[in-house]
Amino acid sequence: MTLNTLYFDGGEEIRDLTIVGGGPTGIFAAFQCGMNNISCRIIESMPQLGGQLAALYPEKHIYDVAGFPEVPAAGLVDSLWKQTERYHPEIILGETVTRYRKLEDGSFEVTVSSGRIFLSRALLIAAGLGAFAPRKLPQLTDIDHLEGRSVFYAVKNISDFAGQRVVIVGGGDSALDWTVGLLNTAAQVTLVHRMHEFQGHGKTAREVLDAKASGRATVFLNTEVKGVDTEGDRLTVVHLQSKNGKIAHIEADCLLLLIGFKSNLGPLAAWDLELADNALVVDSHMKTSVDGLYAAGDIAYYPGKLKIIQTGLSDAAMAVRHSLNYIKPGERISHTFSSLKVAKQKRDATKNG
Repeated sequence: MTLNTLYFDGGEEIRDLTIVGGGPTGIFAAFQCGMNNISCRIIESMPQLGGQLAALYPEKHIYDVAGFPEVPAAGLVDSLWKQTERYHPEIILGETVTRYRKLEDGSFEVTVSSGRIFLSRALLIAAGLGAFAPRKLPQLTDIDHLEGRSVFYAVKNISDFAGQRVVIVGGGDSALDWTVGLLNTAAQVTLVHRMHEFQGHGKTAREVLDAKASGRATVFLNTEVKGVDTEGDRLTVVHLQSKNGKIAHIEADCLLLLIGFKSNLGPLAAWDLELADNALVVDSHMKTSVDGLYAAGDIAYYPGKLKIIQTGLSDAAMAVRHSLNYIKPGERISHTFSSLKVAKQKRDATKNG
């Protein structure tokens, strides 16, 4: 999926719905717009669609999306886009929405970082956790020149680690997933976690411990990275210290820091919308505190919210469905099963062709 095959800019033409964010939730919201016969645009700050899945975890395998026993993150994004592209949504890439304004007629205008203004009848925020940056180890103050060479905060290309001695830091899902995922690629895998037990999925944790027991991986718990040795732009040694004072020196080619990301709502925080848990409060219709402005995915908060991809897709369907009442006031909104709707679209396309 490339910029050239995706990019369509409809200029200043008004759309029924502007979707802020082009991750899985935003892409699926665009699909739902097509299913409900409304026009839309996606505005995404990154140079490609897919959100964190495309930017940070394209080769990570995902196991908890219905209908996909196992799917690479990039593969899921491609499938979502393949599902959506038949409706030709407008796509604006590399632009950050900086402000919004609700007009007297109830429509919305959004301003992006370049100064351009886009109009729509309703607005959907699907911006994930907002802007994000990787968490770094404060004790490693002189490794910036190694980033992208020997120090990484995500696995974008698994080939970067082929035949390398890799030290992974972290105890959550990403750290566990890549400890297992690199076993057949890296020459050596060492996992370092500062706590006494893992915080990631139990099944993957067992796989890591099995790899340790079989000698395929080395695992240090209750242990922290204290420093590194380098030669030019190459990492050579990672220094560890356990909580009981035991020291270890691990020869390494790559340091993979998977200790999470810091999120920031950015301009959204100043939009005078009700917030809770660093997210936008929504009702059962996914509406925020402003009529006509909806939120879906990780950026949306409601009691009992579970922040997983599957929930974001459901949020998107709900938000688009209920936005119809705002976009087309007074019209009767009926539900058509997707199988019937797509079959009709194919028949119509054949007639028109």
